[in-house]
Amino acid sequence: MLFGQSNAVGHGIPMKPEDRIVQPLKNVFGLARDPNQSFDVRELSWSGYTSAGMNLGETQDDTYSLANCLARQWQDAVDAGTRLPDLYIIHIAIGAQGVTERFMWYPERPPKLVPGPLGTADISLFPLAVHILELAARSFDAAGIVPEYVLHWRGGEEDELFTPEELRPVLRSIYDRLFRGFRAAAGQNFPIVIHRFCDKPDDNGNCPAWTCFETVNYINSVFDELAAGDNISVFDARTLPAYDRNARYHGLFIDDGVHYTPEVNNQVAAGILQKYIKK
Repeated sequence: MLFGQSNAVGHGIPMKPEDRIVQPLKNVFGLARDPNQSFDVRELSWSGYTSAGMNLGETQDDTYSLANCLARQWQDAVDAGTRLPDLYIIHIAIGAQGVTERFMWYPERPPKLVPGPLGTADISLFPLAVHILELAARSFDAAGIVPEYVLHWRGGEEDELFTPEELRPVLRSIYDRLFRGFRAAAGQNFPIVIHRFCDKPDDNGNCPAWTCFETVNYINSVFDELAAGDNISVFDARTLPAYDRNARYHGLFIDDGVHYTPEVNNQVAAGILQKYIKK
């Protein structure tokens, strides 16, 4: 599961034509938008994974998202003879969305679903995710599949930038509500990996947009508090080979200083894959 906002979408990093997954993969499956992006769906329709149409949030296809990068690497590993189970990807993300009341990940937001691209999509993401996870658990059970879930959460920038100081204490409780809801819907106390921010500018003052604010460390401290809880960890992109302390934006972000490069997402995907290969 890949949930969150623009760095979960892969915003700003369109795939080269030769890297797009056009032919549905044989051992990686996803949820196409057309038959699955609805509160009225009562049975999920899994299909061979492609790099277009598999995000149940906004419409932005063929990006070097973590989901697309992992799907390609997983299938390549299987094709090369590595023994791996089938991979099922649930991707739900819309850019520029936080978890507080003004944003689409707010857990108490009434159900609403207006599909479309960034700036048009208006979806109550928490109830949609819960609905999809409940159906996923049901579909796996019907198929005799015992799933091993993991959630990668890529969000938080909007909460760091736009949450008034007096409301910051509520962030921890909102995240608790989200993560408890996801786990209850799936029926598993699955591991959650929160992707933290690169929160320090380099020596030349280059930094992602959010790191120029005094409050940048607050949301990371919330993530660290969450990671002290049950089966939750924090991933830091500065552990990747792409990280370069002296490079512009630490070598992690494209020219906008906000969104990860294709190399970063491919390296994160490679790390996830290697963990499963070792298991």
